[in-house]
Amino acid sequence: MVLEELLAPAGSYDVLVVAVNAGADAVYIAGQQYGARAYAKNFTLEEIEKAVKYAHLNGAKIHVTVNTLVNNFEIVDVLKYVFKLYQIGVDAIIVQDFGLIWLLKTFIPDMEVHASTQMGINNYPSIKWASRNNIKRIVLPREVDIHQIEDTFNRLKKDNIDMDIETFGHGALCYCVSGKCYMSSYNSGRSGNRGACAQPCRREYRLKYRGYNIGNGYLLSTHDLATYNHLNEISDAGVKSLKLEGRMKSKDYIGTIVNSYRNIIDGKPGDYKKDLHLVFNRQFTNGYMLGDKPGDVMGRGHSGHEGLYIGDIVNIEDTKVTIEVKNHEIPVILEPGDGIAFKYNGKIKGIYLENIIKQDENEIIIDTTRLVKVGTEVFISYSKSTHEYLKQFEKESIKNNVGINLSLTWDENLNLFTKVEFHADGELINFRHKTMGKFEKAKNKPVTEEIIEQQLKKTGGTPFYIENIRFNNMADDIFIPIREINQIRREILDTATDLLMNHYTPTKKAVKQVRKDLTKFFEDYKNIKPKVKRKTPKLSIFIDDISQIRAASGFDLKRIYFDGNCHYNNPEDYFTNIKEILKQGSLMAAPTEFVWVLSSFISEEDALRCSDIVKELENEGIIISVMGDFPGMSEIFDCPIYGNHNLNVWNSFCVRDLNEAGFKSLILSSELSGAEIRELVNKNHDRNIDLEMIVNGNLEVIVSKDDFTNLNDGKDFIISNDADYAILEDKKRKKFKYKVFFDYNRQSHIINKDCLCLIEEMNEIKELGLDNLILDCRYSNEQYTSQILSIYNESLQNKDDEDLTKYKYQIMDFSQSYINKGNFIEGRLHENS
Repeated sequence: MVLEELLAPAGSYDVLVVAVNAGADAVYIAGQQYGARAYAKNFTLEEIEKAVKYAHLNGAKIHVTVNTLVNNFEIVDVLKYVFKLYQIGVDAIIVQDFGLIWLLKTFIPDMEVHASTQMGINNYPSIKWASRNNIKRIVLPREVDIHQIEDTFNRLKKDNIDMDIETFGHGALCYCVSGKCYMSSYNSGRSGNRGACAQPCRREYRLKYRGYNIGNGYLLSTHDLATYNHLNEISDAGVKSLKLEGRMKSKDYIGTIVNSYRNIIDGKPGDYKKDLHLVFNRQFTNGYMLGDKPGDVMGRGHSGHEGLYIGDIVNIEDTKVTIEVKNHEIPVILEPGDGIAFKYNGKIKGIYLENIIKQDENEIIIDTTRLVKVGTEVFISYSKSTHEYLKQFEKESIKNNVGINLSLTWDENLNLFTKVEFHADGELINFRHKTMGKFEKAKNKPVTEEIIEQQLKKTGGTPFYIENIRFNNMADDIFIPIREINQIRREILDTATDLLMNHYTPTKKAVKQVRKDLTKFFEDYKNIKPKVKRKTPKLSIFIDDISQIRAASGFDLKRIYFDGNCHYNNPEDYFTNIKEILKQGSLMAAPTEFVWVLSSFISEEDALRCSDIVKELENEGIIISVMGDFPGMSEIFDCPIYGNHNLNVWNSFCVRDLNEAGFKSLILSSELSGAEIRELVNKNHDRNIDLEMIVNGNLEVIVSKDDFTNLNDGKDFIISNDADYAILEDKKRKKFKYKVFFDYNRQSHIINKDCLCLIEEMNEIKELGLDNLILDCRYSNEQYTSQILSIYNESLQNKDDEDLTKYKYQIMDFSQSYINKGNFIEGRLHENS
């Protein structure tokens, strides 16, 4: 079985103790900064150190999430923080930011780094890039299926690449591919990339198409993931670590899911599947990994907890309520004190049971004064006995988990020399213990091997148990008081414990070298003087139809980015037609560079097909470039490659890392403020790479595998017109309306309700030192494209603020939506609230 790690979450120290005691092999936690759950209690550094010690004494590991994006103002602080984690002996850190990957590879190379799912590494070339960048483990996106995982594992073995695979196994699912969602950030100021997501996906929406209402409910809300029925398949596919989700959850929740999965993995009998249904869940799905379709992954009916379905109310007589048992797959025995929920017409009411009149496999009769109706669905949502059972995991205790071997040898003077050996993570640790002058010739009753062995094996309260004791040269007539044997045992175990804890921390020499390197880096970084050549940036545009190229004629553009992914309903049509369209577009765009924008989160198979098309065009004399969002692009494409916005470029070290990965141009994150962009550019020295910024357009906030199947009453939503779209409307905040387009793989692309418009800031933006400003004109038309190009082209001239404000009002007149300034002025709001 490859699956060897059950990885549990903990949002506080008390929850961590429960997770370790319930059987987690590792626990992931966050400090009070840089973790992707800003509203969890999280850990102080002192608590992290305490957690590391407790986990290591119990044979578990600690992974710390440092998986938010960081800007250049924060680089020094985040490195100081990671250095402290390194000194403490944290086993691994989980990272999203490409810049932090480069910094850790350069300055703390011994720190084990895991690539967060938000890094979006979903194909083998990117995993090879990760290996070259000192990453030890990939947390795969939840959208990667079991066959891809198995193929990846086999290719890693074939190429002799030491890379662990981790997948999510249980808990909440993010609607957006890889969790790269911007809806919360752009519309409430709470960035998911900074751990402050407002969870807009759990709100109620309606879907409209050509004015008709075709879907209502929690349209973006997913069921919760549960893989307990497929653990052998997951293990056989090569997954090393199964990750449970829930750093915001209670001790009861964490204790239940860890205890359940631990026992299911270990093959122990029990009601563990039932227990999983009783803690918070939005009903379960096997997830995309195990082949569920989007309509099965989505839980559009509700976004809250129901519990485990029992059956329906079939009769009511006064206060006697009869429930027909319909769930025979997971039987339930109710007890007084259990919580049950009644669901009728979508509304849920709950009670705690006091009186159970009758109970068998076919029906349950209870006594309740709660007003209920025949036909009501009944769920068990709380188990008193399970709650009581879980209390055993709340108390701190040390498990005997490390086998230790002792070899006892006496010399002629009855001095005892003990050789001690044990293993930690496969490494042999040994030492010698001397006992001088404790043994003497017996006057009456000599001590025996059995007595010594009996006392030495009393290792309770320590991480150790005695595997084997060898006795060498022990005389038959020696004596030692029992208390002295106990003292020998304590001294041996104390030394072993110290050496065990030292195993997990770096050597003083290693710490000294890292501190020296970081100190020099901090000094150099602080003293970097801006060398930015203030130049007038050029304009580029995003288009989705080559007819828009006509609007660009006459303008001096750097590049035309063509994204035709949402004009086809299936891969066959797309790949049949795209080559001719690219050829035509490239000829129309000349002499402007023409760039093919690949589909977001493209598969390796599709990327290889795209590469073949680029080569075929080159053979015909048509030269194009490509834009994509995965770090292994240079291994597939032998042409200029440019980075799309999903790479989340937040700092100059991210630029450096992706430049080394082969990218010639990068779009800076639209979540950054003007001040953060200025600092990034100032710190970005001697890089042969263009920096770009989107200054106008309706930004893409979500890409999802959801295709809006299984809507009201199980209906599917199908668009017949290739380039058509739906409207997603927030039911409570009706001005929040988003366009939804579908690419050729039926992925949903949700486009922000408001249009980013930074025309009034152009004089400031021109001074930032950027190479390229992008106007996103996708999903518009030729006239709109021409008007936007004309206004922004004018703004690059010497215009005063009054002129720029006039331009803003012109844009407002023909814009297809409200306009806003995004995060440019103030950055992300409410980040620390």
